[in-house]
Parts: sequence; structure tokens; C-alpha cells
Amino acid sequence: MALSVNIVTAEKSILELSDVQKIVVPASDGQITILPSHTALMTSLDAGELTLFGPDGAQSVTLAGGFLQIVHDEVNVLADVQRESEISE
Repeated sequence: MALSVNIVTAEKSILELSDVQKIVVPASDGQITILPSHTALMTSLDAGELTLFGPDGAQSVTLAGGFLQIVHDEVNVLADVQRESEISE
């Protein structure tokens, strides 16, 4: 079982993956690790590093803030992105 992840900014969708095994995000109440079968969640994000772990290794995005929603292993991130690390368009 894996997570589907969609990261969207005001300008464009920067990432869509369907085989993510773990996500670490800078939530407003502290760092959260998200695994498959995570309970439904809606939270705001602080500035910091969002890291995705999949079969090809880790990818990260530096966020300036935003929001995250999890429903049925689908993770949607609406964020201001400061820097995309190892993510190509």
C-alpha cells in the first residue's frame, strides 16, 4: 500500500506521485510523519522541509507554509514553495 501525493502552488502543480511510502512534513504543531492508512487529517504547514520517501529514494521541497489534507491515502498539499530539491518539472 502506498500514498498518492499532489503538491500544488498558486501557479502550478509541481508534483504528482502515486508510490510514496512515507512523508515528513513541517506541520504548525510540529513535524508529522505520514504513512499509508493514516487517519483523515487537515492541518496547516509551517515553513520548512517536506520530504517524500519512495522507491527511488527521498525527494524534498522547501515550503514557506501552506495546508495539507489526507483522505484515503491521498495527500494534497497546497503550499508556497521556496525551493524544489531534486524535483523536476
